[in-house]
Amino acid sequence: MNMMRIFQGALLSTLLMVSSAHASLLWKISGNDLEQPSYLFGTIHLICGQDFYMDERIEQAFASTDALVMELDMSAAQTMMRLQQLMVSPTGPYLQDHLSEEQLAEVDAYFVDNFGAGVAQLGVLKPMALSSMVMVAGLPCTDIKSYELEFAQMAEAHDMSVMELESVEFQMGIFDDIPVAEQVGWLYEAISNEEQAQSMLREMKQTYLREDLDALMDIMQQDPQFADHMDVLLDQRNQNWIAPIRDMVHEQSVFIAVGAGHLPGEQGVIQLLQQAGYQVEPITRQ
Repeated sequence: MNMMRIFQGALLSTLLMVSSAHASLLWKISGNDLEQPSYLFGTIHLICGQDFYMDERIEQAFASTDALVMELDMSAAQTMMRLQQLMVSPTGPYLQDHLSEEQLAEVDAYFVDNFGAGVAQLGVLKPMALSSMVMVAGLPCTDIKSYELEFAQMAEAHDMSVMELESVEFQMGIFDDIPVAEQVGWLYEAISNEEQAQSMLREMKQTYLREDLDALMDIMQQDPQFADHMDVLLDQRNQNWIAPIRDMVHEQSVFIAVGAGHLPGEQGVIQLLQQAGYQVEPITRQ
């Protein structure tokens, strides 16, 4: 997989991440005078190939729709080009302004060991781009899959159009509004507490594979870094999506694939669509 697409998938994952009432990743949207149903699917942006699955219910739902809707179209060359531009810090290197010499040396050694380049080369990237690299390095595999990229390839094979709910400028702007010092703190914590970070990733993966959306939300809310910014990372974005989703599902049948963390909760896409008058029902795995 293209390394920039891997980094984008990891970046999207930070906007994140069975007896549950929400024990399904796939949901059917109907009612409210819709002529045909649409579908909502919760993705995990990066996953090891051995854990990736696309079962029959997902394939059938996808094949029955006319267009694919994602947060961003990861297959679009212009999106990737713009992402590369926006990942660079406009002020140049900055890590030395927020880390002690000892901490900076620890961060430098981590990137040299895992990517063959240290902060002298990578230090111009924004902290969330560096955190994305840390997330990639934390995956226990080299065969990395992306649901978004897989769906984009399926859409191309079915000659389906692909629509976006956001722009790459908007997504990167979310992190630009979070203080750099705070983001550097996240980066250092992920590196200095590598085992703990990897343990959380494993727990999120296992919860995702169980399709337990409520438990996935609980894990994310236990992370103080995420909880402090949940309003801008999830809630506001979910609310912003409802109007365009409403227009899309009334125009044609669509398959909506967004990060699984966006689906559950009082401000989740499932409940917001239900409040807008739609029937949103789980299609559970048999």
